Formats: sequence, C-alpha cells, structure tokens
Amino acid sequence: MKKIVSFFLAFIMIFALCACNDKPQETAVPSPESTEPAYVPTSFRNYGKRTTVHSMPQKIVTAGPNCTEVMCALGLADKVIGKCMTNHSKGALDEYKDSYADIPTLCEGYPTLDDIVNSGCDFLYASSWIFTDTLTVSMLEDKGIIVYVNEAQTYDELWMELSDLSRVFHIESIGDELSKAQTDRITAVGDVIKEAKPKKVLVLDSFIGEKVFTAGGSNIETAYITSAGGVNIFEELEKPWDAVTVEDIVAANPDYIIIHDYKGSSYDDKVKALKESPELKYLDCVRNECFIKLSLENLMPGIRSAVTVETIAHTMFADLFAAPQPTEAPKKQDV
Repeated sequence: MKKIVSFFLAFIMIFALCACNDKPQETAVPSPESTEPAYVPTSFRNYGKRTTVHSMPQKIVTAGPNCTEVMCALGLADKVIGKCMTNHSKGALDEYKDSYADIPTLCEGYPTLDDIVNSGCDFLYASSWIFTDTLTVSMLEDKGIIVYVNEAQTYDELWMELSDLSRVFHIESIGDELSKAQTDRITAVGDVIKEAKPKKVLVLDSFIGEKVFTAGGSNIETAYITSAGGVNIFEELEKPWDAVTVEDIVAANPDYIIIHDYKGSSYDDKVKALKESPELKYLDCVRNECFIKLSLENLMPGIRSAVTVETIAHTMFADLFAAPQPTEAPKKQDV
C-alpha cells in the first residue's frame, strides 16, 4: 500500500511540474544589425609625423577661424563642440555665417592644454600658431586627442589638408569638390592676367616699432599674390613672417600694399600710419592709395584661397576684369 501511495504522489508532482512549464516560451529576437559601415582606419602625415585614426572622431575643437570655416565647408559643423582664436576674426564668409555662429566659443584667444583637454574633444584641428613648449601635439596625443595641424604653405599642401580631413571623416567627395572649386577659380584668374606685367606687392601685417611685419617666401600668402599676378617684394625672406625696415620698403618701391585688417590691428589705423610715416608717405602707392584690404582669415590657409586671389587680382588689374560695355546699335539713317 505504501508503494502505491508513494507512486501516486510522485505522479502528481511530475504532472504539476509539467503544467508549470506549459506557458509559451519567448522567442529570441535577433538584434538588428548596424547600418553604419565599419570605420576604415585612415593615416595622414602632418606636422612631421604620421598619425593613424582607428575610429570616427565625434567631438572636434578648432583653433583658428580659418580652421572653423573649413569644418563648416566640409559639413562637419555639427561635430565641432568649440572654436578658439575668435579674438581677431572679422567674421565668417556669408555662406558659413550661420553654422559658424552656432558653434560655441571655447576661448577667444589661444587655447591652453587644459582648455582643449577639458572640452572633452577627441579631435583638434588647429593653426600651427597655437603650439608652444606648454602646448605640444605630443601632450594632446597623450590625452587621447587626435591632432591635425593647419600649416600649409603651398597649394599642394593645402589641398592635401582638405583631402586628409575628408578621408578621416569618410567624406572624400566633399573634400575633392572643395579643392576643385578653389582651383578652378584660381585658374580662371590666371587666364585673365596671363599677359599682364606683374605688380610689386608689399604685405603689411603690422608695425613693430620702426619696422614692418611682413610675409616671407614660404608664407602661403606669397602663393596667393603670385596667382593674382603679383610679386611679393620680400619673397626672398626664408621665414613665413619677418620684420623689415622702412628703408628696405622704400628701396623696393611696391606698386600695391596688402593691408591686413583684424580686431586690434585695423586697416584704417595702418593706412593712417602709412600716410604719416616720414619715409613711406612719399611712395607712389601710398599717395595713390593703392591698398588691398584682407582680413586675417584670408591670409591663413583654408577655403578662402580663391576669393583672396580674386580680391588681389581684381584690385591690381581692375581694367582686365571690368565687364565689357554694351555697344550701341547703329542709329537708323534718315533717307
């Protein structure tokens, strides 16, 4: 009897367990596959070293108004979390004003190491002007930040910068289009002035005591002047920027003076200083006001190459670029 009872109880327990497991089991749903293409590692050579990027940068900081404009032109403004060096800027190009203005200002002047690191960025695109003993590329890389230095001194180097940046962010076609558009416009200027006699040009950035701070041969501004049909009278200077004496300027006797205009060093103030200078005020180009105003952004490597060349050329060779006047139809003769 005990065996029958034990068997009966065991049967009831098995039935209960089966009943508990009768509820339908949830079917595992496979997680959707990511539609984002895998990031292809990209390498570039910049500032004397090779860097490899292994994943898509998400937070960019720019140091230099020209660098910020480049990011806007590449369609990357939404990734830029902060911009620096806005203290001398006269404003962005009209087509980028809105996107440029929407980018927060991280600091108005040159950034410090802490400014950049504390921003939380993973990519820095910066003018070479900001780097010192207290802020180096290595210091930033040690913090996990990818650094691209804006340092182009020739057109080829500038197009390479645009190509490198567009490859890093997998937007190669945009970078190619930007470079081609700039090149086409510069070539068009050359076609107009190809028979013109070159003009001698002085670059006036600022007065330093009795000297003038100007652009040397390795400065990309010299390339702009050449493309516009001019010759930088101090292109033999090895440094990108250097100071020259007023006596040297008088001896060179420039036809035109490019005057940099930026906050804290205005075009008007420098024109006044030229006209009041005991030596320079007698130059024909000063007396005839043969001046060309360029903002700080125009003289820095970026996406203003074409507009800078056009501005210089249209001023020096205004007659060649003047729109042809419509000819009047011959008057009907009375019979």
